[in-house]
Amino acid sequence: MDLYIRGLGKTFGSTTALHPTDLTVKQGKFTTLLGPSGCGKTTLLRMIAGLETPDQGTISFGDEVLFAGPGQKETPPHKRGVGMVFQDFALWPHMTVFENVAFGLRTSRRTQELRETVMEALEKVKLGGMEHRYPHQLSGGQQQRVAFARAAAVQPRLVLFDEPLSALDAVLREEMRVEMISLVRDMGLTALYVTHDQIEAMSMSDEVVVMQGGRILQSGTPEEVYGQPADPFVARFIGKSNWLNLGSEDRAGSAQGSVEASAGSAAMFRPEHLRLEPVQGESYEGFEVEVLHVSYMGDRYELHIRAAGQQQVWTAYHHSRVGEGSRLTVYLPEGRIIPFAVPAGIGE
Repeated sequence: MDLYIRGLGKTFGSTTALHPTDLTVKQGKFTTLLGPSGCGKTTLLRMIAGLETPDQGTISFGDEVLFAGPGQKETPPHKRGVGMVFQDFALWPHMTVFENVAFGLRTSRRTQELRETVMEALEKVKLGGMEHRYPHQLSGGQQQRVAFARAAAVQPRLVLFDEPLSALDAVLREEMRVEMISLVRDMGLTALYVTHDQIEAMSMSDEVVVMQGGRILQSGTPEEVYGQPADPFVARFIGKSNWLNLGSEDRAGSAQGSVEASAGSAAMFRPEHLRLEPVQGESYEGFEVEVLHVSYMGDRYELHIRAAGQQQVWTAYHHSRVGEGSRLTVYLPEGRIIPFAVPAGIGE
C-alpha cells in the first residue's frame, strides 16, 4: 500500500526543518529525496520512521494511520513495518553477521523460523557462508549488505535509506548503487532513499523529490526533473545548466525573440543541447562565442565558452578538440530553452 504524508511539519527551536509537506510514496517504487544538507530530507525520513515526532500533520499506510498529530495516535517505531539502512551501517561490532541481521526478529520469530529467515536474507545479499564473521572482518560493501539484509529481513512495508552509500569510496559506491537497486526490485520492496548525490538519485529512482529549505520544490521521474525543471534551484542542482539573459541583442541566429523576455527574467538550457553546427530545417538561436577552455573527458570534449552579451560562462560538448581562444557561432534549438520568471540565485 502507498505511504501518505499530509501536512507534515517540524521545527527545532526557531528553525523550521520541514514546512508543512505533502508526499505520496507509491508501493513498489523507488523514491528518492534529493537535496543539499539541511534541506529537511533526513528530518522527513526520521519522522516516517518514528525517530522524530512531527509538530503537525499525518502519516499513514493506506487507511492505517501511524501518526495523527501530537498527543494523538503515534505508532511506535518497531510497529510501523518500516526497515531502515543508516549512513554509518549501525552494525553491532560485538555481534556476528547472523546476530546483526537477526536482531530485529528476536521478539517475533521462533528459533528455527528465525534462522531460516536470516539465512535467506544473507543469501539474497550474497553473504551466504559469512554469518559467523564480525563487522570488522568485512569490507565496506559487505557491511552495507548486512545493513540491507537486516532491514529487509523483517519484511517491511517500506525500507528507508539515509545516505547509505556516502561512507563508501567512489568505485565501491558505484558498484553498490547498481547492486542496491537490483536487490530492492528483486525483493519487491518499496524504498524511500535520502541523498544529496544527484547521480544516485537520477540513476536509481522511479521518482525524484527535490527539496530545499524545508520544502519540496518538484517531484517526478528523473527525466522530468532533469528535462523540465520547475524551479531555478532544481535546474542548477540537477545536472549542468547554462543560463542566458532573455532579450539579448547579441544573438546571431535568424530566430531572435523566440522566447519572450520580461524584466528580471532568464532562461536555461542543458550543455548537450548546444551545437556547433546547425541542423537543417530546425529553428534555433545562434550565439557568437569565444572558447575559453577545453577539457578532454574521454568520450567527449567539454568546452567552456563565453557568449557576447551574456554574463555566465557556458558549457558545451563536442566530439573533437576546439582551439582555446577560437571564436565560433553556436546554435541552440528553440525548444530546448526553458524560461523562468524568477531566476533566484542565478549566478551564485
